[in-house]
Amino acid sequence: MDINIVAMIFLNGLVLGGVYLLVTVGLNIIYGLSRILNLAHGSFYALGAYFAYSFFCLGWNYFIVLIIAPLLVALLGLIIERPIIAPIRGRHLVYTLIITFGLMFLLDGLVRYFWGAETRYIELPEYMRQTFSFAGIYYPGYRLIVLALSLFVFGCLLLFLTKTRAGKILRAASQIPEMVSCLGINMRVVHLGTFVLGSLLAGIAGVLAGPMYTVYPDMGHQVLIISFVVLVVGGPGSLRGTVLAAFLIGFIQSLSEFFVTELAMVVVYMTMAVVLAFLPRGLLREGRIE
Repeated sequence: MDINIVAMIFLNGLVLGGVYLLVTVGLNIIYGLSRILNLAHGSFYALGAYFAYSFFCLGWNYFIVLIIAPLLVALLGLIIERPIIAPIRGRHLVYTLIITFGLMFLLDGLVRYFWGAETRYIELPEYMRQTFSFAGIYYPGYRLIVLALSLFVFGCLLLFLTKTRAGKILRAASQIPEMVSCLGINMRVVHLGTFVLGSLLAGIAGVLAGPMYTVYPDMGHQVLIISFVVLVVGGPGSLRGTVLAAFLIGFIQSLSEFFVTELAMVVVYMTMAVVLAFLPRGLLREGRIE
């Protein structure tokens, strides 16, 4: 096989893995603390892409958009958490799935109302449309930017979780919430902050992925399904497992799209089925299953 093709498959897997990592980590953080599988998480991803599209149409700088658009998504998460998410916390999992499923269609309807149902395309600035070459290997520059920014954002998340007081509280609350509550920490604020953080990560992923693909109202549905695959393969509630699973699924999808294009997603789902059969708690056996 040509070295260019091998490099293309490898880099595509890394880029996909980086995007899947940001989306799934947000989903996993919310589940790890609140035990809520948010089916509307993909809609926050789509909103990030749509906000980015609107700001790009106004001629805003890419890196300003990368900050403002996810913050708007996080603000929406802040508004939604108290009236919709908070009342279902602690309820049966099926109940939370039904409510967040309805929220997903509400957000999709709002997207159609404000932006319409037609497909949109995000036009990148000229310097991001360049092709980079190294040792005879050519690759789109923007995809490398997406990979670098994905890893940077995840690195910042790790620093937040391990080096800040708020991050340590979040980690402790996901393990022993009763102890954190007994220390006088307001768990409502912790839950609110976690949901906002998850929404922010989904919004960042949407901004990064929007220019690579088309932007359309149901774009969040596909990434939501992949996120659940990554969540299952990595283990619900396991951050390390999510990192490993995101890049594994990215590589499997990249390979499958090259060799068996029409059956690529079938291979991805088969991977999840195999992991469920032999490692029901995820690759690292760290998942917490209710």
